Parts: sequence; structure tokens; C-alpha cells
Amino acid sequence: MELLRPIILTVLFTTVSLAQGLPGFESKFIRQFPLDEQTVYEIKIAKDEVTTLTFPGPVTALEGAGITIDPQQSTAPVLLNYQEGRNYFSIRAVAESATASLNVVFKKHTYVLRLHTDKEPFRSVTFYQTGGDVDSRSSGGRAPLSPTKLLGLIDRAKVHHLIEAQHPELVSQIETAAPNSRMLYKNFDVVLAEVFRFDPEDTLVFKVLFFNNSTEEIYYQPQTLGVRVGSRILYSSLSDSSGIMPPGSSEPHSGKIKPSLSIGYFAIAGTPDGNKNNLSPKNEFNVLVNRIQQ
Repeated sequence: MELLRPIILTVLFTTVSLAQGLPGFESKFIRQFPLDEQTVYEIKIAKDEVTTLTFPGPVTALEGAGITIDPQQSTAPVLLNYQEGRNYFSIRAVAESATASLNVVFKKHTYVLRLHTDKEPFRSVTFYQTGGDVDSRSSGGRAPLSPTKLLGLIDRAKVHHLIEAQHPELVSQIETAAPNSRMLYKNFDVVLAEVFRFDPEDTLVFKVLFFNNSTEEIYYQPQTLGVRVGSRILYSSLSDSSGIMPPGSSEPHSGKIKPSLSIGYFAIAGTPDGNKNNLSPKNEFNVLVNRIQQ
């Protein structure tokens, strides 16, 4: 059963964002791009690696050249895997040197992708909408928060305890919880360390710890991080996570694996239908992680 927080009047204060750009650009394997019809996106792929591309909502249509959906077809150099109604699809080269083009229709706009093989292919590509490109919320016509604003809230969550110690009056309007609940996945665990609620923005920020229990890198899609609360599933509005869990280390004498630790943050603003989620940070959240299969 999900908990709704009391509706109260709050005073909005502003802070300067500590970030210099959107998350995700530092990884050569995990990439995030803003949607722009005037841009031709160069997507690096490989024969032995799958590249998954994710859009903010269901894709309307895909039109390509040099691409096939039939793995038995031998003439097209690129293989596409897509199911109608989903917001993501996967592509893989079937030749050592392959090029192809793909047009993606999303919300009545067409986005152009140029695919080519590379020694360092992308494992995951997430396309996100900037504030001016997103439809207004149905709740009072209020526009969604921009990626820059959401990233600012994540930055505020990162320094929350420091500000609380020095200027407690500045964080009196922020609700927090520290569930330290653990979710078990194959070869890795996820711990929900902290949850922050920014009420004026109707946004929850989640701090999660990733423990890789294997000696191999584990890749996941940062923009599809989400939570299950009660019967609802809510996905990330913006993520500040690398998309890579570094490998654990094998102890020489015992042979046991010492898990590696990496930290990620993601924000959930409102609900997918544009309404307020009004969720308490004290809910029992289950963190959802979409792993990229190697």
C-alpha cells in the first residue's frame, strides 16, 4: 500500500546547480542525447555486442535501409529487434564492417540515426526530451521540469546532509527517508540508501548503491531505472548514474568475490500521465534495474 504525504503549503527556495552538464556523457559505452530533429545521430554498433536505444515513450514507427528483422536474412548488414508498443529496440551488426540508416518516428517527429560499426560500440543510448519539447502536464497545464531543473534537484540531494548540518533552515521543507532496503538480482544487489522528496516540484530523488558480485562488468540502462510502489511502477525522469557496475575482485586465498560498490541517483517527477504523484519518501519502494545483456 502506497503512502501519500499530506498536502501542505511550502516555500520554494533556489540553489545553484553543482553540475556542469547532463549525466551520462562521461561514459563511452552508455550515452544520452537530447532529441533534436535537426541532428543526425551517429550510433556506434558492433557484431558481437547489442546496442539498446531507448526513447521517452513508445515509438510510432521505424524505417530503415540496410536493416532487417530476420536473423536468417543474409543481405542486410544490421539486425533490428523491436516489439510494437515498446519504447526501446536493439540493434546489432551481422558483418564486421556494417553501415545502415534508421529513421525513428516518435510523437509525430522523425529522428535520423546513422549506424556504423566501431571498435568501441555504444551499449546503451537513451534519448531524452528537453523542457521545451515536452507536452504540458494535464494537471493545470503545468509544464514538466526541465532536465536542468531535475539535475539541480539531484545535486541538492547529494549535498543535503552537508547543508542540513550547516544551514538546517534551508532543508526544512525536504522530506527524507533512509530505508536501506536491498533488492537481489542475478550477480548484483541494489540497496535503496536514501529517498528525498522535493514537494514544490513533486519530485522524489533516489540514492541507490550497486553491488557487483561478479568479476565481470555489468551494464544497465540508467534512464530506465524505476521503482515499484504498491501496484504502480514509476520510471526515472532523469538519471545521474554511469550505467556500468565495475567488476568485483576475487580474493586470492579464499577465492571469494569481494563485491564492487558504485553509486547512482535518479529522479521521478509527477506521474506518466502528467498528474502529481504526492508520494511519501517513507513508502516501501522496490528499485527496478534494466540490465543490458552481454
